[in-house]
Amino acid sequence: MFLRLQVAALTRWRELTHPNEFDRGDSPVPTVIMWIGIAVVAVGLITWVGLYVTGYANKAPQAPASPAAPTAAP
Repeated sequence: MFLRLQVAALTRWRELTHPNEFDRGDSPVPTVIMWIGIAVVAVGLITWVGLYVTGYANKAPQAPASPAAPTAAP
C-alpha cells in the first residue's frame, strides 16, 4: 500500500513539474473570493463561540457572599 501511494505521489509530482505544465493564466479573483468567504465564516464562528462561552459563564452560580467580620465585644 505504501509503495502504491509513493508511486502515485511521484507520478503526480512528475506531471506537475513537467516543462509542458505551466501557468494557465487563471484569474486569481475566484481564489480571493473563496478566502474572503472563509474569513467571514471564521469571524462568525469566533464571534458565536465567544458569545456562547460568555453566556455559559454568566449562567454559572455566583460565589456566596463572604461572611461579615465579627465585631469586637465592648
